[in-house]
Amino acid sequence: MSSIFEEHHLAEDVNSSEEGRLLYKRILSKLSRREHLNHEEIAGVVRNIMEGKCSDIFISSFLMGLVVNGENHVEFAGVIDAVRSASNRITPETVFPIVDNCGTGGDMLNTFNISTAAAIIASSCKNLAIAKHGNRSSSGLSGSADFFDHVGYPLDNNKMKNVISSIESIGFGFLFAPNYHPGLKHVSHIRKELGIQTVFNKIGPLCNPCSNLYAQVIGVSDSLMLHIIPKIIPILGLKRAMIVRSEDGMDELSTTAKNTIVHVISEDGKYNLYSEILDPLSLGLPRVSMNEMIVKNKMDAINESLRVVYGLYNNKPKENIVLLNSAAVLVAGNRVESFKDGLEVARESIVEGRPQKLLKNLIKSIGDLGRLESAEKTMLNY
Repeated sequence: MSSIFEEHHLAEDVNSSEEGRLLYKRILSKLSRREHLNHEEIAGVVRNIMEGKCSDIFISSFLMGLVVNGENHVEFAGVIDAVRSASNRITPETVFPIVDNCGTGGDMLNTFNISTAAAIIASSCKNLAIAKHGNRSSSGLSGSADFFDHVGYPLDNNKMKNVISSIESIGFGFLFAPNYHPGLKHVSHIRKELGIQTVFNKIGPLCNPCSNLYAQVIGVSDSLMLHIIPKIIPILGLKRAMIVRSEDGMDELSTTAKNTIVHVISEDGKYNLYSEILDPLSLGLPRVSMNEMIVKNKMDAINESLRVVYGLYNNKPKENIVLLNSAAVLVAGNRVESFKDGLEVARESIVEGRPQKLLKNLIKSIGDLGRLESAEKTMLNY
């Protein structure tokens, strides 16, 4: 999976006032003492960063201080509040639950884009809408935005009303993160230079700009996030969430190892939490080597994802891992009772060609059908 918050514009350094410099000095001093920031402190800093009021030196020191100190759930919540309050929000009107599946990235395994294929397949199944929040890759070879750009989905020039319309009428929309979080352009080049996961990578999946999101499947590569993210779900207003990680470090559900899943479910205004270990063998999915999932480059990653969507990998390892993650979306969206049911529904959808039809309808309505046709030819000849 790709990092959500990765932009390509340079931030502007804005000279801080004397009061601001004293505040930032106090923040950095606190982090240097290995003390955590409170909600107001970190939210205030992030708001200033997104408004272009902080220097590159401060931003770099601030991000590294958080990394070295190790962010807690209060700090994550403060960053999320600041980012979400400055986001361009959308509210699609649909009778179906709206779901997202996205990960923090950072597993550095160079797998193909599993979550993107899983989202398309899940959306094609039954009574479900997908608001796929994503970006170009930061830690892998290809992110969801790289895939959609290749098949003709407009990114930078895409109007939000078109995205809303596609979610409402087709059941799928891709939310290109820079369009919804413009303030984060002030930190993108710094994060690229740092070259490590920062707090923005980790909270990216939790900042989907769809205001009426029903559920999320959230992949994490850092096992500590399995304990931190459940504490944050209530502030997001989600009805259901599934935080997942494979034992070999993938920020996906994997057929290469057992998987840890933390379920967070809202019932009668209260959030209930339970965990499970999911072995793909228990679902009839054979255990495979990680080498089966690794790809060589971005084009390879995109083509492998497209082949799965088009049903060209019947009962092969790449299809199976995508089906498992499609089933997770269906379970999180409360469309099926179990992973076993979800696998059957997703596999049937591929056999009937519904994911391919959905993708074609999506590009036809909002993008460049010629580019999709070109991508299909490349996929077959690659």
